[in-house]
Amino acid sequence: MKRALIILAVLVAAAALYVGAFLTVNHQVSAEVADLERKPAAELSEAGDALDILIWNVGYGGLGAGSDFVSDGGEHLFPPSRRAVRENVAGIEAFLATQNDADVVIMQETAGAGPVNYWVDVRGRAEHVLRDRDNTFFSDFKTRLLPWPLHLEHGQALYARVAVQGADVVALPAEDSGFLGVRRRYASPLVRLAGEKNWTIASVHLAAFDEDAAVRTRQLRELMAWAQAEYESGRRVVIGGDWNFQLAETNFPNTTDARFLFWLFPFPQDALPPGWRIAADASIPSVRTNYQAYVPGENYVTTIDGFIVSPNVAVESVHGFDLGFAHTDHQPVRVRVRAIEEAAE
Repeated sequence: MKRALIILAVLVAAAALYVGAFLTVNHQVSAEVADLERKPAAELSEAGDALDILIWNVGYGGLGAGSDFVSDGGEHLFPPSRRAVRENVAGIEAFLATQNDADVVIMQETAGAGPVNYWVDVRGRAEHVLRDRDNTFFSDFKTRLLPWPLHLEHGQALYARVAVQGADVVALPAEDSGFLGVRRRYASPLVRLAGEKNWTIASVHLAAFDEDAAVRTRQLRELMAWAQAEYESGRRVVIGGDWNFQLAETNFPNTTDARFLFWLFPFPQDALPPGWRIAADASIPSVRTNYQAYVPGENYVTTIDGFIVSPNVAVESVHGFDLGFAHTDHQPVRVRVRAIEEAAE
C-alpha cells in the first residue's frame, strides 16, 4: 500500500511539473528573429522595379465552404470530416499552382498536420507546390511540450521566387487570453528582397475577436510605426494579408443577423502615415462569416484582406479571386506594385 502511494505521489508530482512547464512556455508571447524558420533558395534573380504579390489566409485547411466555426457564432470547433479537409487542401494547392508567376506569395494560417485539420499537412502541401522558392515561416500559434498527434502549429509564410537579402519579424502586442493555455504570438514576419529597389515585403494577421478591436488597433499602430521607420530608412514597403479590419466599404447581399458581425470594424484611417495607401478589391469579397456553412446570399461577406504600401510604391492593379469560398473562409488577393521615385523636397 505504501509503495502504491509513493508511486501515485510521484506521478502526481510529475504531472504537476509538466502542466506548470507547459503553461509557462506556452504563455511566452514575444516574437524574435530566432523564431523564424528559413529555407533559403539558391540562384534566384534580384527583384526589379515591379512585383506581383499574392496573399491568402488558408484557414489551416479546415474552413472550407462546408464549415462553421464556434468563435464566429457557429457550433463546431473541428471541420466536418477529414475528407472535407483533404478536398480543401487539394483546392488550395491547385490554386497556388496557377499563381506560380507571383514574385511573392504570402499566406496566413498555414498549418502543419494536427487535430484541427485531421492531420492533413497544409503547410507541407503549400511548400511542395511553391518549391524552389525562398521560404520564411513564423508560427504564431504553437503548442510547445505537446507531442504528436496533439501538437498544433500554424502561422504565416512568405514564399519568394526572387532573391531574399534577409528576414526579420516585427513583434506586436498580444491578447491576454489563450486557447487551452496557449497564447498566440502576434507578429509580422517580413523579407527584404535583394536588388536596387530595396523592397521590404511583410505579412500581417491582426487579432480577430478582441473586444472593441482594442488589441488589433494597438497592433496596427505599432506595425505602421515600424513601417514608417522602415520607409524612412530608404526601403519600399508592402504589407499584405489579413488585417481583420474592413479595408473598403462593401454591400454584398446577405441575410446575416447583426449579432454575428461583432468582430467587424472599419479600418482606422488615422493609423496610416501621410502618403501611405490601402490597396484592396471592393468588388470581390475576401472573407465570409463562419456562423454557418457558406450559403451565397446568406453569409455576410466583405473585404478585410489586402495591402498597404509606402509612398514610394505605386499600385498598378489589385484584384481578388472569387473561388466561392470553396477551400477556406478567405479568398486570395493579388497586387502588382511598382517602385516610384519621390520628388525631392
